[in-house]
Amino acid sequence: MGKKTLYSLILVSVLLLGVVAAGCIGGGGTTTSPSPTTTTSTVVKTETQVQTKTTTETKVQEKVFVRFAGWSAGETEMKNYQKMIDEFEKENPNIGIKYEVITQMFHENILASFGAGVAPDVFYVDSAWAPIFIDKGALYPISDLADKSFIDKFYPFLLEPFKKNGKLYGLPKDWSMLALFYNKKLFEQAGITKPPETWEELEQDAKIIAEKTGKPGLAIYLGGFNRYVPVAVSNGAPKPWFEKPEDASWFDNPVVKETLTWYINLYKVGKVDMENQGKKPYVVQPGDVGAGWLGDAFGKQEVAMVISGNWMIPFLADQFPDFKYGEDWDIAPLPAGKSGRATMAYTVILGINAKSGHPKDAWKFVEFILGPKGQKDLVVKAGQTLPSMKGFENDPDMWPQHKKTLSFMSQYDNVIIFLWGPKSGTLEGKFSDAMAAAMRGEMTPEEAIQTMKEVVQQELSG
Repeated sequence: MGKKTLYSLILVSVLLLGVVAAGCIGGGGTTTSPSPTTTTSTVVKTETQVQTKTTTETKVQEKVFVRFAGWSAGETEMKNYQKMIDEFEKENPNIGIKYEVITQMFHENILASFGAGVAPDVFYVDSAWAPIFIDKGALYPISDLADKSFIDKFYPFLLEPFKKNGKLYGLPKDWSMLALFYNKKLFEQAGITKPPETWEELEQDAKIIAEKTGKPGLAIYLGGFNRYVPVAVSNGAPKPWFEKPEDASWFDNPVVKETLTWYINLYKVGKVDMENQGKKPYVVQPGDVGAGWLGDAFGKQEVAMVISGNWMIPFLADQFPDFKYGEDWDIAPLPAGKSGRATMAYTVILGINAKSGHPKDAWKFVEFILGPKGQKDLVVKAGQTLPSMKGFENDPDMWPQHKKTLSFMSQYDNVIIFLWGPKSGTLEGKFSDAMAAAMRGEMTPEEAIQTMKEVVQQELSG
C-alpha cells in the first residue's frame, strides 16, 4: 500500500470519528449529519429522557387569638356577648376570641396594661375616656381599616367623641340614654298615680313612698357626676366643658351651686340625716339595700325609683322575669327643670389596640360585632341597648321598653353626650369622689364644690 493510499484511509477514519462525535453532542431528539466528503450518509440517533417530579405541600394556617376586654352590666350582657363570640369563632375557625371581663376601674386598668405591655387587642372605650386613649396613641385608627360606606351607617352624633385630626378611632357598639324607672305597685301603694314631672316632685314622691310603704323611694349612686349633669342643664346651667384651668368657673355658676347642693343632699339628708334621727331613709345607694348596682336594687323591688340607662332593661328581663314591664314597672322621661328637660347619652366603642399584633383579625371581630348582624342579634333582638347603626328604628324585633325610651327624644331639650373635655374620664372620677364624700357627710356641699374646682385647675394646668 502506498503512502498516498495510507494517508487517504487515515483521513476518512478521522472524518468518520468527527461525525460520530457531532451526533453525540446533540441534545434530545434526532440529529442527522451528512459527511461533506463522501456520498455515504452516516446517521447517529441519540435520545435523552427527562423525568419531572411534582411535590404537593400542605400549609397549615396557625390559629390567631384575639383578646377582647369589656366591663359588664350584669350576667345577661356577658352571656349575650359569649353567644356572639361562639358564632364568630364558628364562622372564623382560625381566629379565637379570649373574652375578659374587668369589673372595676376598667379604663385605668386598660391604660396600666399598656404600660406593662399586656394590653388586650380589643377593648371598650367610653366616650368620656376616648380623648385620653387617643392622645396616648393607644387606639388604632378605625378609619384606616373600615370602608367609608360602613362608617356612614352609624349615627354621626355618636362618632364625635372618637375623632381627632381627621381620623376616627372607633365605632360605637350601641348607645343608651338615662330615663326614670319606677315601680308601679309601690307607686300604687303610696297613692301616687303618675311618675314625677319635676326634680322637686321626684324628691317629694320618694318621701311619700318611704312613709307609706317602708321602702326607700329612690336609689342613686354616691358621686355620679354624670348623673347629676341633667339636673344642672335642665335648670339652665350650660353644658360642662373643661379644657383649661379657667373652666373651673363653671362651678361658680349660681345654678350649678344650687343644683349640686340639692343633688348631694338627696343622700345626705335623705339617708344619713334621716337615720341619725332614727327615721327610715327615703334615698339610698344600692349597697344600703344589699344590691350590687341600681338594676339589682330595682329588680329586687327594694326601691321604687332609679335613674338608669337602657342597659338595665335586658338585665331586668333576664334576672327578674316575674317582675313584668308594663304591669309591675314602667319607664318615664327624666324629670324637668326650670328650663326644660335634659338627659345623658352614653356610647362605647370597641377600640383596637394600636400595638396589636393582629389588627386585621381584631377588625374582623369588631366588624362582626358592630355590623348589621351583630346589631340585629346582640342589640335589637337581645334588647341589650339601643342600636348605634341607622335603620333599626322601626325594627319589629326591637323591645318595647327600648322603643319607649326612644320616644322620649322629642321631649328632651338637650341630649348630652358623656364628654366634658380632653380629660373627662379623670375628672369624672375625681368629681364623683368629692360628691360622694359630701353625700356621706364627710365634707359640706360647699367644700365639695371647691374641691371640684381645684381638681379642674390641677388636672388642666400645663
